[in-house]
Amino acid sequence: MQPAIVFRAAASRGYAVATWVVAAAVLAAFAVNGGVAEVLRYGALPLLLAALGWAAFWRPLVRVEPDGVRVANVITTIWLPWAAITGTRTRWGLEITTHDGKVGAWALPARSAIGRWTRARRDVPVVSSLHHLDGIEAGGADPDVVAGIVEEHRTGHLAGSAARPERHLEILPAALLMATAGLAIVSLLL
Repeated sequence: MQPAIVFRAAASRGYAVATWVVAAAVLAAFAVNGGVAEVLRYGALPLLLAALGWAAFWRPLVRVEPDGVRVANVITTIWLPWAAITGTRTRWGLEITTHDGKVGAWALPARSAIGRWTRARRDVPVVSSLHHLDGIEAGGADPDVVAGIVEEHRTGHLAGSAARPERHLEILPAALLMATAGLAIVSLLL
């Protein structure tokens, strides 16, 4: 895998673990309360919660690479070569504009008022130059830092519209969410 700076929301991994703990506690409560029959009957509900925790909080990230930006959202991944990027916005979170439209980054939502207030009282994180990366480096959770890097490296207005973003539906998270949601619906209807 090529060197990159990886950005994700500061609390997202904690939220994922919290959903898994709640799902495990609910599953354990089903087992204690009604035994195997209740686990088989309602066990799909905590499984759906655990799958949502992984897809919504653990998986999303923004990966800035020497050749472009990879945005992994809940069930999609978008590859944005530098030539495809025409700008950025950070009002509601990181949003990268291209000739084909806008790409939002689930992994980097806008900061809360408290987050903006505390950020003003500390230094901006130092992120390595893309040209001097040796491996994968954590970049933090600030959409403004990513926007700054993207603005520094983008070439979209110079290259015209030759380069296009590549969007891919990720089979694993989509199938996992659909399967657990289907099981949960079936268990509620029975």
